[in-house]
Amino acid sequence: MNMERCMAASTRHGGRSATSLRGPLITAHRIACAASRETSSRHQEFGSPGAPVLSRRQIFVMLQTAGAASLAPMASPPQALSQGLPAEPRGTTQLLSKADMAALTPTQRQLYEYNHRLQVSNGAPAGFPGFVREGYDMRVIAEEGFQTTPEGLIYKDYEAGTGELPQGEQQVLFDYTAYNEAAGVIDSSYRKNAIAKTRLGIGSLIPGFEMGLKTMRVGGKRRIVVPPELGPPVGPATFFSAKQFEVFDVELRGTQNCRRRQTGFFSDVVCE
Repeated sequence: MNMERCMAASTRHGGRSATSLRGPLITAHRIACAASRETSSRHQEFGSPGAPVLSRRQIFVMLQTAGAASLAPMASPPQALSQGLPAEPRGTTQLLSKADMAALTPTQRQLYEYNHRLQVSNGAPAGFPGFVREGYDMRVIAEEGFQTTPEGLIYKDYEAGTGELPQGEQQVLFDYTAYNEAAGVIDSSYRKNAIAKTRLGIGSLIPGFEMGLKTMRVGGKRRIVVPPELGPPVGPATFFSAKQFEVFDVELRGTQNCRRRQTGFFSDVVCE
């Protein structure tokens, strides 16, 4: 995969950056593009083609790790892509109510109004939180009922659900819609007309998203605000910025028990 193909893929998504093109899961295609971009940048630095930084076999192994499906989640970036890269700084996050807006400075209020206009133009769902960003610091302005976990995850339950909590490495079945800070839809299982499913505890989901799923009961509906420190891997080699917040509307449809099946010298995991 070369940079021309990666750029073409970005163009097909309306020219948006790869930072805005993600949901709770990270695709294998973006891993390959990240590898291609890292190789290209090193070639330009030394002024000659040289040997590739990543071999085809290394890229193939990364694709296998990320999964061949179009929604192949990953909790941490491949070591070959992240080694030696400086960490991006992290800011603070404050959860504010509508009543707290009176304490905003004129500049912060302008930032809020600008974010609100973008959300309205994108058709934000009712009760969507507002975002006031100043550098890496973020103020999340939300309606009543949102709460923050000790880890920094922000969420609100719209329906508590009456089923069981997910356990261990069960497979979870869920519907979701993922938004960026401007309420633009990043990804949605409803658009695909297919319920998403994956096993817990195997590092396959964005950490904050998995954290939110684990405390839901089957039948529950929840809005989850994932801060950068609980988001996907960040840095130049993974396309993602440490500033990005994501919002997920998720409904937990069910859980399935999983077992390892042995067939001769081969084994796989069956969930049912």
